[in-house]
Amino acid sequence: MKRAAYSLSAVVVALVALVVSARLSLTQTAQSDEGLKRSAERMAEVARTIFAPVYPALAKQIVEDTGIKGGICVELGCGSGALGLALLKIADFKVYAVDINPYAVAIAQRNATESGLGDRFYAMLGDATNLPFKDNFADLVVSRGMIPFVEDKAAVFREAYRVLKPGGAAYIGGGFSRMLEEETVKKIVSSVWGSHGKLPIHKTSKSDWEHALKVAGISDYRIIEDRYPSGSYGTWVMFRKR
Repeated sequence: MKRAAYSLSAVVVALVALVVSARLSLTQTAQSDEGLKRSAERMAEVARTIFAPVYPALAKQIVEDTGIKGGICVELGCGSGALGLALLKIADFKVYAVDINPYAVAIAQRNATESGLGDRFYAMLGDATNLPFKDNFADLVVSRGMIPFVEDKAAVFREAYRVLKPGGAAYIGGGFSRMLEEETVKKIVSSVWGSHGKLPIHKTSKSDWEHALKVAGISDYRIIEDRYPSGSYGTWVMFRKR
């Protein structure tokens, strides 16, 4: 019976993905198919190698900060699915991993299957500013690294809030995790960006976050920094639906 339920969920997700795919097709015509593929493969390789220590640490940080250890989790801008899969390994979630790049979606689902977690992980095509989920759907919404590149951040926060169940929490931002050793973080940053000042997350100031949250109608939130003696290496917005 449990296997049949998972099968039905997978069919529903696939149908929703097809609808969203059609809606996103015009957006993606500006970027070549080959470019999308290369981008997804490059991100997956980085997640598998240089960034590999980040996701288990961040997953632990998210569970600790939100107190949410199970239910439905939506991952926005999932890429290779590394964060969602890390959460599945430490908590009792079912993850719906959303990305606007179809090649990333395929890679994420393959990674889940190869990890033996395919029955709790559903990768699907979708837009973080217009999510294909009903209201009050998720217990947790997470995202790492996507938000600095989204122009309409308020729309992302608004949609995350909409799909959360009452009592559910969102954890959205970019960077690494305070649970990593500073030297580990510095080595990763040095190999990719050169210095922590060049991290994409630093393009958004605290006042920018606060403005986007205000526009989204969210007044109860926390802005969390992963700060080390040598500087800040991550910023996260956490809010809960009342």
